Amino acid sequence: MKKLYFLLLFISFGMMAQIPQGFSYQAVALNTTGQPVVSSPVKIRLSILEGSATGEASYVELHNPTTNNVGLFTLTIGQGVAQTGTFSGINWALTSKFLKVEIDVNNGTNYITVGSSQLLAVPYAMYAGAVIGTPGTNPGPGPVSELTQLYLYGTFNSFNATTSLPMVYTGTSFYGYKYLTAGTQLKFLTAQNATVAYGNGGGNMLAQNGSPFVVNSSGMYLIKAVASENVDGEWEYNISISNISIKVNPNYASPNYEQAMTYNANTNTFSCTFYVPDFASNDFRTIWFKLGSSSYGDNLADGSIDLGGELIHLPLGEDTYLITLNINFSGSGSPYTVTPQ
Repeated sequence: MKKLYFLLLFISFGMMAQIPQGFSYQAVALNTTGQPVVSSPVKIRLSILEGSATGEASYVELHNPTTNNVGLFTLTIGQGVAQTGTFSGINWALTSKFLKVEIDVNNGTNYITVGSSQLLAVPYAMYAGAVIGTPGTNPGPGPVSELTQLYLYGTFNSFNATTSLPMVYTGTSFYGYKYLTAGTQLKFLTAQNATVAYGNGGGNMLAQNGSPFVVNSSGMYLIKAVASENVDGEWEYNISISNISIKVNPNYASPNYEQAMTYNANTNTFSCTFYVPDFASNDFRTIWFKLGSSSYGDNLADGSIDLGGELIHLPLGEDTYLITLNINFSGSGSPYTVTPQ
């Protein structure tokens, strides 16, 4: 069986209707010697992948073009024989999209993967018609009204609005804590199951139908949306996604020192151990947690932390302690343990 290589010439976003239901794709089919495969029918399988070159396919279709006398073929992505999903159901505004191309040069079903590449542009009308759950509304990035609630979702929960996370509202800002892996894409909703998503409208400013915010490296993040009012009296929200450290502050020595906690992805828990000498007095046998620059104690001595809470007391005596902390999205209420070793 001959192997085939593609030389991608162009993808053209031709306007085929008010909201286009396809775009043109041309390629030259070459055999293993570099010669074009001419005047031959070939089977093509195209997949639109979500988020990455190895992402889940939201749409798959088949084509059966015939190459011309120089090996060139042309087809319209979106007008093949659908195998998975529908082309009109692709949410172009949700995440970045990748095109995966497969072929059987013998015009059968033994497909060989040619490659996957990111679609760096989509037709404006497609993007405008892809507001989450509401085709055809709110085209393009738009302004944000004054908000009293905000929810976070993204690739970490497959952009499932029903499991979006409610951010803590302070009156002038929103915040939440979450461990995120590199490449995670984030967007925001103003209510669970809302039909309009908010992303980056430019300069990390929140905007309707903006592009996803992307996390560059794995770590614990503080996600904040800080409100301000511009000269036109419109509300603006600046988004910051900051990689923060999680620390324990033992108060048994002077000066105090902070001890970093390490993350266990299997248990979603931060932990560290430290030694408390016997000579430390009861007044200094206390700890508190630092989530970034914010201090957390325990107001109710119930094994969960509170923002600005009371110091956590340790028992008398010399010992080494294992400290664990399982951070929830709001920070406050996160359970912790202090266990002698």
